[in-house]
Amino acid sequence: MVDIIHLNDTYLTYLCPLLKWRVMDLESLRKECARAPKYRTFCRVIRGLESKKILEAYRDPFNGKKYIYLSSFGEGQLSNKENPTSVSRDTLIHDIKVSEFAKAFCERGWASEVELEHQLHDKRNFKVTYKIIPDALFHGEKKGGKFKIALEVELSRKNNQRIVEKARQYLDSGYYNYVLYFFSKRNFMHQYVELLEEKLGKESMGRFMFFVDDAMTGKALNLDGVEGIFKGNAVTMAQVFES
Repeated sequence: MVDIIHLNDTYLTYLCPLLKWRVMDLESLRKECARAPKYRTFCRVIRGLESKKILEAYRDPFNGKKYIYLSSFGEGQLSNKENPTSVSRDTLIHDIKVSEFAKAFCERGWASEVELEHQLHDKRNFKVTYKIIPDALFHGEKKGGKFKIALEVELSRKNNQRIVEKARQYLDSGYYNYVLYFFSKRNFMHQYVELLEEKLGKESMGRFMFFVDDAMTGKALNLDGVEGIFKGNAVTMAQVFES
């Protein structure tokens, strides 16, 4: 028998942002609340929810931040889905970076809407229709034209066949205007660029953006001045996305 915990309005206010962003650091989650509570009060409530097994936590050894996410039990308490999926410890670092990257895009006004992978999975027939589901989907507008950008956060090197197959799927879908690869290591970025150019041809490379933050896994994301390659040119992220 599954226990049911009746969450009051305060708890729901604190927890609902996690249904979208999945995993957040304490301060970011606190700021998402409609009326941001005092930090000590907020932390006390969060610790209480951890003790009730609604939440789980992870302390980043590099930036010292405490990250919060719903346990499988907590997900079941809040989600309306029949079989809700919880955050996996195996992909936790990756999920943290996807969430932080997506939030940063919204905060800078580079994207008007963001949908994360779990939200796209919940859309009926999305994968059947559009072939592939990215880590996140950015919707935005620049110079009067709307765009959709698929985000792929690459913290580890995939095998060549998998890299090429996935890139081909993006090209074939026609749904995404661009694919943005974000790397934690510069040599990964250059290997992807060389591989995709060789296998897909230079004429296809205009659909792909490649950016790298060498210190991504050891600090909070700061997109200002992040360097990359787009359409064969060395660019910064601000040059591509600032109006």
